[in-house]
Amino acid sequence: MKKNILFFVVFIFCFHSSGTFAQNVIQEKDSISIYKDINNFSKKSKFSRFIYKLLFRESALKAENLFPSKPKKKEKVVSKYQEGKIIRNITIETLDPFGYSVTNEKKVPKRSMEKFGNSIHIRTKEVTIRNIMLFKKHDKLDSKLLLESERLIRSQRYIREVTIVPIDIANSKDSIDIKIRVLDSWTLIPTGSLSSSESSAKLTERNILGFGHLISGNIKNRFDTKERAVYAQYSINNIKNTYIRLDLDYANDYNNDSKRSININRPFYSVITKNAGGAFFENRLRTEQFPVLDTISLQNVSYDFQEYWYGRAFKINPKSNPERYFNNMVLALTYNQKVFGQMPAAVLDPTSYFSNEKNWIGMIGFSKQKFYQDKFVFNYNITEDIPYGENIALIVGHQEKNSNSRLYTGLSVSFGRKYSFGYASGFAEWGSFYDAGLTEQTTFKLGLNYFSPLISWGNWRFRQFVKPTYVWGNNRDDSFKDRLTLLDEDGLPGFNNRLNGTQKWTVSFQTQSYIPGSWYGFRFSPYFNTTLGSLANEKALFSSKVYSKFSIGALINNDFLVFNSFQISFSYYPTIPFEGDGINKFNSFENTNLSLYDFQLSKPGYIRYE
Repeated sequence: MKKNILFFVVFIFCFHSSGTFAQNVIQEKDSISIYKDINNFSKKSKFSRFIYKLLFRESALKAENLFPSKPKKKEKVVSKYQEGKIIRNITIETLDPFGYSVTNEKKVPKRSMEKFGNSIHIRTKEVTIRNIMLFKKHDKLDSKLLLESERLIRSQRYIREVTIVPIDIANSKDSIDIKIRVLDSWTLIPTGSLSSSESSAKLTERNILGFGHLISGNIKNRFDTKERAVYAQYSINNIKNTYIRLDLDYANDYNNDSKRSININRPFYSVITKNAGGAFFENRLRTEQFPVLDTISLQNVSYDFQEYWYGRAFKINPKSNPERYFNNMVLALTYNQKVFGQMPAAVLDPTSYFSNEKNWIGMIGFSKQKFYQDKFVFNYNITEDIPYGENIALIVGHQEKNSNSRLYTGLSVSFGRKYSFGYASGFAEWGSFYDAGLTEQTTFKLGLNYFSPLISWGNWRFRQFVKPTYVWGNNRDDSFKDRLTLLDEDGLPGFNNRLNGTQKWTVSFQTQSYIPGSWYGFRFSPYFNTTLGSLANEKALFSSKVYSKFSIGALINNDFLVFNSFQISFSYYPTIPFEGDGINKFNSFENTNLSLYDFQLSKPGYIRYE
């Protein structure tokens, strides 16, 4: 909403300032000339100059900023003769978000608004960056650790760009310095929404006082019932270079629903991680909707949940093998239990789906994870880390529920590579409980993910994305909670969850384009998406009704605007069960919905049925 208002203000300023000015703009086709005219016109009064500085960047008038540069081939970070040298000093320079560059040290903010934005921004602390690094002073220089540290720093939501460069020392054969430059992101994010029935206001700070902590608060109000919902989150992403993460969540939702949780977790954050584990505690009160004939019965359900897990990674190749760094065997164990305080009436839950349970889940697996850098994938000309590799994991579990004990076994396999014809990855997962020798609540999942190389048509760039998934369940619980919906992960965004089944397939096709140059200063990355899906129970899946969604949208950048990136999309649904036919929705799809698979093994769990 905020960005739509900004666009409207720009439109009014450009075309409604005066009749003479508007006529000149209409006649001028060159976008650089247009913005030069706007710049000149803004000097006529202090007010117009203030509006101009608020919305536009004069540095963007430079021709080289109007057209995307060709991606340069990345040079090798560490040369052969630098490898193994002793790190003498590490210098870290963090930069404010506006007007700076990690690669061009001469670039500094010139606009007053950039300087003002930087003056109220608290830069990331040097200690915060040091806590992420996988090397320290007096270590031997390891190029793999430098690249991995750069990736980990870049993955932080409060960092936009980073470079780590070895600096040779004159007259020194065995020592070297490291220089790190980090460009911050603007991390104070206010958002909100307003409709005829509800209002929402949210404020998030992703880098409290430069220490990388996150705090977020959200308040919602319903006008008809005068109900209020409050949500809060506090996160510490990395405690003293341990990569232990702390998450605190609080929610007081509508219908008096509530959630309190604490999560202390250390994942396998990198291929060098040896130990991982965590503990999670949650108290939850929910209002469940139970279908009864043609009506819906509301019932309160509450429970306490706790979970503990530990994992250990071992290198499986000899030290002489160059692939040793990336290959791990992982052993891990999870224990969790759920204890209900309020349960639904037996007539609504005849199978006792909502009941106390205890689970022990073990895993042994082998993983290989690597990354390569690319641009023009999900973002416009921004470096992105694309994961590839493979893993296989055997899962064995034991469950105690409803005075019954069941064995569980599962298998998960995934694979991904960059080929000459594009990037392709896929996974297959199977898991099932056993009771008296019979399989229960079996889950089988199959998924693929593909995007093409960057295709050029003149100066116009394209990528094609394809993402099919299939989920099948056998002998599932009769409860409505143990069913698939099209609203599940890898489903059709915008659908409700009233239609369900025991198996489904979905496939998404997306054509993503990156338009060269600019139109009146705007750069567009339009995309077209078609998503199809179907649900079925006993009857054959491919003879059931196919539902579809067609979306068109664009990631829009403007070099002249301070807030220079936003996304819009329009979706058309031929039919949505229980809602109607020919439905249009705004911003129900984002081009980031086509997420990539990760190849790092983590906390053991049952194969998710969704």
